[in-house]
Amino acid sequence: MTTATTAPDGAVARPVVPDAAGEPRVRVLGVRHHGPGSARAVRAALDAWSPTVVLVEGPADADPLTVFVGRAGMEPPVALLAAASDDPRRAAWWPFAAFSPEWQALAWASAHGVPARFVDLPAAVVLAQTDASGAEPPEGDAQGDAGPEGDAGPEGGPGSRDGVAPDDVRADPLAALARAAGYEDPERWWEDVVESRSGDAAPFDVVTDAMAALRELSAPATAAPEAAARDLHEARREAHMRQQIRAALREGHERVAVVCGAWHAPALRGKLPPAAPDARLLSGLRRRKVLLTWAPWTASRLSLHSGYGAGIDSPGWYDHLFTSTDDVVARWLVRVAGVLRERDLPVSSAHVIEATRLAHVLAGVRGRPHAGLAEVTEATRAVLCEGDDALLAHVTAHLVVGERLGTVPDDVPTVPLEADLRARARRLRLPFEAAPRALDLDLRKANDLARSHLLHRLAVLGVDWATPDGARSRSTGTFREAWSLQWRPELTVALVEASTWGSDVPAAAAARVVADAATGDLPTVTALVERTLVADLPDALDALLPLLDERAARDDDVSHLLRAVPPLVRAHRYGDVRGTRVDALARVTDSLVVRACAALPAAVGGIDDDAARALRADVDAAHDAVLLRDDADVGALWWTALRALSVRTDVSGVLSGRATRLLLDARQVDPDAAADLFSRALSRGTPARVTATWAEGFLDGGGLLLAGDRRLLGMLDGWVAGLRDEDFTDVLPLLRRTFGALARGERRAIGDAVVRVATPAGGRTIDDDPLDPELVRAPLATVLRLLGAAT
Repeated sequence: MTTATTAPDGAVARPVVPDAAGEPRVRVLGVRHHGPGSARAVRAALDAWSPTVVLVEGPADADPLTVFVGRAGMEPPVALLAAASDDPRRAAWWPFAAFSPEWQALAWASAHGVPARFVDLPAAVVLAQTDASGAEPPEGDAQGDAGPEGDAGPEGGPGSRDGVAPDDVRADPLAALARAAGYEDPERWWEDVVESRSGDAAPFDVVTDAMAALRELSAPATAAPEAAARDLHEARREAHMRQQIRAALREGHERVAVVCGAWHAPALRGKLPPAAPDARLLSGLRRRKVLLTWAPWTASRLSLHSGYGAGIDSPGWYDHLFTSTDDVVARWLVRVAGVLRERDLPVSSAHVIEATRLAHVLAGVRGRPHAGLAEVTEATRAVLCEGDDALLAHVTAHLVVGERLGTVPDDVPTVPLEADLRARARRLRLPFEAAPRALDLDLRKANDLARSHLLHRLAVLGVDWATPDGARSRSTGTFREAWSLQWRPELTVALVEASTWGSDVPAAAAARVVADAATGDLPTVTALVERTLVADLPDALDALLPLLDERAARDDDVSHLLRAVPPLVRAHRYGDVRGTRVDALARVTDSLVVRACAALPAAVGGIDDDAARALRADVDAAHDAVLLRDDADVGALWWTALRALSVRTDVSGVLSGRATRLLLDARQVDPDAAADLFSRALSRGTPARVTATWAEGFLDGGGLLLAGDRRLLGMLDGWVAGLRDEDFTDVLPLLRRTFGALARGERRAIGDAVVRVATPAGGRTIDDDPLDPELVRAPLATVLRLLGAAT
């Protein structure tokens, strides 16, 4: 008995040649890359046929890593990671879940002592390939061609056959089959015919025949350059797979099982063509040195929504289909009820029973053989969530997609930096988890301080395993830090990239800091000094201090000087909390303040309002740092510089007004003196726009001062009331920006104060004034709206 197949071009039929016993020596199992039905069927087929070697679609140079499948500590989801040794940012992933057919094939081979091999193009070739423009192909997914990857697009168009565009078929072959079966949703069609099957049999031959027909349909007479490059890459992949099959047969294997994407199955099934054309197609391919390892993966990264090309909509649901053999819907809804009960929602067993019934009824009404995810989701929304889409989104995130993180054994080959991190994390009891986890550290405790050092060192290296939670940190005091801890698969690539700086975390972080400082300006160096202190990198600090002296001596940019002060002051102020050395920083900090005060008068002259606003932010930050420094000599110099700035009329009002406000808040001028400066700025001899910018600088960040000082409010009110029509139109945008930047509560307080100004203590209101009430009420309402107060 022979079975028809097709060549890679979909045109030439060849028979499957059986061995002497009438049984084919090669069986090709075309699958969808992440499908529970396919995974069960592959496992059953392997049990029934007992191959002597298992060939799996994946990078051929990852064969040494197959020995880790089946070992303790190897729990999917995991991924093969290939990173270029000369450019670790250039990486590719081959993810596997427990319900991936390829993973089940590898696990079956490991359990039965049968050799398993990857047969796709080596990762060294994949990462070395370039397209016609010279750009490298996008990261990841060397197996993203077998499953639905989105809508097949519009039918027809150039090169189409029978109303189907070849590119549409190639992009999403299962969508074409689903349309032929009368389904609008390819996911639902595939779930009905394969993934929801409870039996062990799978229509491998039928799916392969269907793919052969689609390949023939999708072969256009002419191809665009992009399509030609894609087809060449695909032809090379299939040529390499055939070469690996030939090699297995030459080794004398009696039964060769090939597990690959269904799209490739027609090119591998049956009698193989001559090897010479495949050899020529593969000759001369560029290669680059790569690092290959297993890395933990997450269920959410198997989702289409993560951007993964061969992703699926519902990895959590598919895992449930794979692990549940009976009462699939009821078991799932029990899990949904558990998730909702964790949020203290009253979900009873009666809810679960009714939801199960509804899911089955919906499947029957729709003519589906089984209740699928769509029916279960609708039943969940209607019965368990009572129509609440927010609760349904919570269920989807926790169950339908999931956030489970796989694990790999400690002896999996990797870069020394990752091994060092894992050892340190284990010693400090920091878990690698996919779900975000709040971490509060008390720096007075040795273990928490060591955790802080590790997380800051990783941040220096660009490995953002943890991110500071600023809101919680500000509320917990000097001795505490708040972090959000979350491990993501791409951090493995970041570790590979960071390994160029060193083999352990402290050495790598120190080397990175010194390298960044060598090319950085003064603010960069001072920021790195602060990061070095909080990360406890004494060797790096010794290298940075001479650079800091050099940059401070040579840099005369006032913005750089002002920006350099805050990180040094923070490092000096809080360094003793961490037990770090900060004595050398005081001298540099004080010298920077002295030079900034000397350079400020010349720097503020002749700049426009926009430049003044940028400089104002630097002045504000330096001012806060001087207050934190709490040194009498440094403070005296700073107050002198601000006083000189506050009385100048040849600079932007944004800066002179700001200087006045900073002096008032620090009680370096009394309220009467500040009111005099305010009054002078509002005088008729001052241009309206200059006055508006002065008010902007004075009021920024503190509207309550105006609400609480009726004298200042009266001055501003009188100035606004006396503006000419053209001046009012000119300054209105500036006033809107000034008051719009205030907090809502501050604007309301100012509005209430304006009402009190308009309503004297004697109880007279605006309606009691001899002026026309209607004429007065309209402008007053406009002012109140500008201030954000209710009219």
